[in-house]
Amino acid sequence: MTTSLGPDAEPAVVDADTGAVDSPLPALETVDVGALLAADGRRTRRERILHIVAPVVGVVGFLGLWEALVAIFDVRRFVLPAPWAIVRHIASDPSFYISNARVTIWEAFLGFSIAAVLAMIAATIMAHSRFIERAALPLAVIIQVTPIIAYAPAVVVWLGFGLKPILVITSMVCFVPFLINAIAGLRSVDPNLLELARSVDARKRVIFWKLRFPSSLPHLFSAARIAVGLALIGAVLGEFFAGTTEGLGYAVKTAQARPIQLLEQLWGSIFVLGFIGAVATSLIAAVERVALRWHQSNRP
Repeated sequence: MTTSLGPDAEPAVVDADTGAVDSPLPALETVDVGALLAADGRRTRRERILHIVAPVVGVVGFLGLWEALVAIFDVRRFVLPAPWAIVRHIASDPSFYISNARVTIWEAFLGFSIAAVLAMIAATIMAHSRFIERAALPLAVIIQVTPIIAYAPAVVVWLGFGLKPILVITSMVCFVPFLINAIAGLRSVDPNLLELARSVDARKRVIFWKLRFPSSLPHLFSAARIAVGLALIGAVLGEFFAGTTEGLGYAVKTAQARPIQLLEQLWGSIFVLGFIGAVATSLIAAVERVALRWHQSNRP
């Protein structure tokens, strides 16, 4: 017995005893799953290597171009020293930069953390009340747009010299980026999920930890990448005014007073601050990739 698949199709032969169909259609080619997995693994490894190599190539290329331009145009040392000379100076006295960097890192970390916690508390209140948000947000904007150097001396007058004004200055410059992003993140919950949670009388605490906080994480990590540089700026600026005798800000201030004799110290401190900022940003990016594996921004 034969059956036709269509007017132009060749008939398929059916065995009357077994019911097996002998179709003239070509069989589908088998897919080599192992080869596909191997190719995907190679592509993933290549992307990881490029993720590491690309920034290194960019930084090394920039420093190499800097070194070449200084040599070609015979730029005087007090105008712009060569990067290799700066690196040699740092290597000649690593303990000086390590001890001062440790102080600045601690100050920046404390100010960064205080700003993140206070901003999250304020954002939680403001995300639940439009009135409070409209009343408080202009004050945050004023803090953000006013140059920190304008009111840093006043903070030192209020709190005296030492660590306290440095932490306040650092926290103030980091606070607003965290606040704005936290409000946006807490309000970015899927309305359908929020309505579903409310329909089953879920407590506000449960809604916050299960819906609002997870949805705010991408925004908070974006704020953290911005606040890293601001924290270092605040710590260095605080060391300028707070009368400390240690820290990279103090090293820059000392070198600024004697720019010819301590020129390498000035640029060495700048290099170390840049290195600290790069490492901190990379650490935040690594934590973000682990914490937000579920988020679409980390999907291939």
